[in-house]
Amino acid sequence: MTGFNSLEIGKRALQAQQTGLGVTSNNIANINTPGYARQTAIFTETSPTLIPTSGFIGTGVMVSAIKSFREEYFDREIRNNLSRKSGYEADDRTLQSIETVLREPSEYGLDDSITKFFSSFQDLSLEPESIPRRELALNAGQNLADEIRATANGLNELRGQTFDKINTQIGTVNGLLKEIADLNKQITLAQAQSLDTTNTINNERSKRIEQLSQYAGTVFVSIDNHGLANVTIAGNSVVTGTFAATLKLNETISGAGERTAKIDLVDNGGTPLVTLSPDSGEFASALKHYNVTLDDKDTSGGFSVAKNLSDLAVAIVNKVNAASVTGFGLDDTVAPNRNFFSSTSIDAFSIDLDAAVKGQPRNLPLANATGVPGDNTVARAIAGIANDPTFLSGQTPANYYTSFLNKVANAGGDAQSGLKTTSLIADQLNAQREAVIGVNLDEEAINLVKFQKGYEAAARIVNTTSEMLGTLINLGR
Repeated sequence: MTGFNSLEIGKRALQAQQTGLGVTSNNIANINTPGYARQTAIFTETSPTLIPTSGFIGTGVMVSAIKSFREEYFDREIRNNLSRKSGYEADDRTLQSIETVLREPSEYGLDDSITKFFSSFQDLSLEPESIPRRELALNAGQNLADEIRATANGLNELRGQTFDKINTQIGTVNGLLKEIADLNKQITLAQAQSLDTTNTINNERSKRIEQLSQYAGTVFVSIDNHGLANVTIAGNSVVTGTFAATLKLNETISGAGERTAKIDLVDNGGTPLVTLSPDSGEFASALKHYNVTLDDKDTSGGFSVAKNLSDLAVAIVNKVNAASVTGFGLDDTVAPNRNFFSSTSIDAFSIDLDAAVKGQPRNLPLANATGVPGDNTVARAIAGIANDPTFLSGQTPANYYTSFLNKVANAGGDAQSGLKTTSLIADQLNAQREAVIGVNLDEEAINLVKFQKGYEAAARIVNTTSEMLGTLINLGR
């Protein structure tokens, strides 16, 4: 019996060393595989056998587990930093697009148009009866209105693109949630298969969860007793075992016409169950810019580029019209109550010259009374708006717009600074994680030799035992 026991020990040793060799080979093969965590075979002594005459005797070795060196701590920290980094990247892209729409500083930007508009009335006040000067003022007013409309439409187009981007990203996230749930299901099946199958699926699942954090912000992951990952976003469960929730982009419209985008968890019929409030990541960035930065009707009190532009347009129309409505044109005999800008619909999208003055320089109301074409009272009043400290938010037009541009620049600077910081942290965290889970070729080369020699020794046990049994058999002849 002892001889056959030795053969069994040799067989188990061969199998164990072969498994160890296979694990080492797999580590080396995956040295450049993204997201791969190195593995090692855990050897365990098998249960001894009781020999009545000799007591307990060992029965060899077995591989009880394939251990992965993946560390949840590093995965979690990398996910959290990735969500912040992705949010800053999204902020930076959006703010750069906004700066492109504003075209500042530039001789074709809104700042230049505002300056030229008020300067044209300053020049006109020197010769108010001059038709060419009146035409220049009308042209400056038209250019200002055109520039404001173009900027507003550019911001609105960017807002529409942001909405479409969120919708596309939600499709991506729903796919990731389903993949994570499917990988959970595969883990339940893999536990009855080879020892290293579960680790391979874990690596894939970790990659999907990391991708999820890029969009959804801080992702909390808990592993249950069966090795399944339960995933939570903003306090709401999105993956429970083999079940994946579904996200949907919805929009609400207030009585004042303010459109607000939100991301809802929905049931199978698409009915919203709860609204997500991501704290970082691309979702948080896109929602912030859609609902605040690019919303011309924003009521949140945050910094809205579109709302600031709309307020500027309304202030210009109201201030200029308040002056022009008191004036007289060259041919007026009674007060015409004529506006310079159209007062039918006042906002950045519709600002335009009033039909009564567009292309009609003689109708431009500049005098304070009829029959005095040389009077420049209204022209001076409109030109004086440029230096009015109460124009808007306690600032002159130029100061208000400069302050507005500074806020845009500061927001862009904050995004770039945050991106730089999180990029440095990402490099540090990835290096630290790689030191733990990464494949070290020197270490694996030593393991190759170790398992090779172990295999050779096990083979010698089998050969020696075989020779001993052969000798015993021959003695019986």
